[in-house]
Amino acid sequence: MRFDNLDMNLIVALEAILRLRSVSAAAEELNLTQPAVSRALGRLRFHFGDQIVVSVGRQMLPTEFGENLQRLVQQLLEEMRVFVDMRPHFDPATARRDVTINASDYVIRVFLAQASRRLAEIAPGLRLRFVTIDSTTDAMFEQTEVDFRIVPTMALMPDHPSALLFSDEFVCIAWEDNPHIGETLDADTYLGLKHVTTAFGSRGRDSHFEHMLKDRKINIDIAMSMPNFVLLPECVVGTPYIATIHARVAAMLPKTLPVRILPLPISIPPVIEHLQWHHLRSHDSASRWLRQFLLEMAEKMGEAV
Repeated sequence: MRFDNLDMNLIVALEAILRLRSVSAAAEELNLTQPAVSRALGRLRFHFGDQIVVSVGRQMLPTEFGENLQRLVQQLLEEMRVFVDMRPHFDPATARRDVTINASDYVIRVFLAQASRRLAEIAPGLRLRFVTIDSTTDAMFEQTEVDFRIVPTMALMPDHPSALLFSDEFVCIAWEDNPHIGETLDADTYLGLKHVTTAFGSRGRDSHFEHMLKDRKINIDIAMSMPNFVLLPECVVGTPYIATIHARVAAMLPKTLPVRILPLPISIPPVIEHLQWHHLRSHDSASRWLRQFLLEMAEKMGEAV
């Protein structure tokens, strides 16, 4: 299809080349041959009268005009994705749609697993995909490839709307035979023991708990860092270590797990999880229905905020 003498199929190739800084990488992502993408770049250069990208070492870096094109083409594709998904009405009983939600394993465990069971009954045509929180999925959300984020307050993106979903407190967990812990746990003992904490992604992104510790200049001795929340209880078993976990996760632990759950002896504010969606999807009927469904599920869970 052509629009004002430009083949619109070239737009997708242009975005991939500018984002990946490579013709070969763009070809691999688009499942095209490298010569085909090279020809597409040649046609784009002819149309715009600019090199768009130039070879610098092993990368293709954008020209000044190419940088301007990149911002515009990303916005164009974001709007096109939303445009393609839009329908005048959304009927959950008959609709077929892929839904991608960016959330931690904690949110999946305590909230989305329950929500997905209900969706299987009332919206069987929805195909759910849950992706973890990292810089890659942040970019996917900005590009409308992720429908929703469920994140704590500190991780909200200011340019997109959100709604409060639910909150949770923290408790301490230790092996039931931990020799350093008696009937109670005081702050000095808590701060003096080694901890198992979380660090997400290759860059070790902090959770709400670690972020709050640093914000309050509270130092703890870290023995291990895990890539998700659900692993924390297992990792204290048989060790002198302790972990700080969400109260909702603690309540779901199997009775056979040899751990003790203790009140947290230091002040850490509750985590508040928010539902966030891209501003371009605010008026999409499917997005509106799913937002309302998730908010109602949170209320039924017993602690809407």
